[in-house]
Amino acid sequence: MGNQFKNVAVIACLKTFLFVFNVVFWLTGLLLLVVGLWAEFDLHKYLELSPEFSGTAPHVMIGIAGLIVLISSVAFSCIIKGQPVLLYIYGGFLACIFMMEAGVGASVACYRDTFAKGLRDGLTETITHYNPQKANFDFAQTKLHCCGVNNYTDWMRMSPQRVIPISCCVDANNCVTANYSEVHQKGCYEVIAEYIESNMDILIGIAIGTALLPLLGTILSCCLANYIKKSKYDVMN
Repeated sequence: MGNQFKNVAVIACLKTFLFVFNVVFWLTGLLLLVVGLWAEFDLHKYLELSPEFSGTAPHVMIGIAGLIVLISSVAFSCIIKGQPVLLYIYGGFLACIFMMEAGVGASVACYRDTFAKGLRDGLTETITHYNPQKANFDFAQTKLHCCGVNNYTDWMRMSPQRVIPISCCVDANNCVTANYSEVHQKGCYEVIAEYIESNMDILIGIAIGTALLPLLGTILSCCLANYIKKSKYDVMN
């Protein structure tokens, strides 16, 4: 009888911890979804300037975030019902999510090391084959207040038109690019590399932080399932 009461107390405690964890995990899924959308619609414009960028990382992050929100929403019912089989399945899903998030974090960390070289090559290629109709470089120059790869002279040396684009202007509404004092003096390679580097730290930090959560949830859900099975066994005996 004493073991039965002890098991009931432990089960109640584990259920509470797992329920709180699931709330936090659900909120983490929403955060990861926001970060994934930001990477897709904002950071992506700068990342694709490097030929090393495959474009899949933001999509994977959004997919994982959607999976987290879906699974954690269903998990509330599993936790309340306290069925061992469902809890084991939940733990299995969490273990899979842990491996996926760890993989995303590792790929982002590896990509950061190759990004700098690819970025310089990509920016140079963009200027050499400049097409105003398809130029994320123009967006980067306007948004980050920079011009060219190293400086504005790159446009006069390497672009087919040998003309500095309006996106280099300090004031686009009142600018003559032939007047070099009216264009941004700083090159885009350094600015974009710094911007990506600082945001990569955020992405890696979020990936590592969110990867540890499902590992904790796997342990909690499996422990809860084991105690529930043990409690039923004690009652039968």
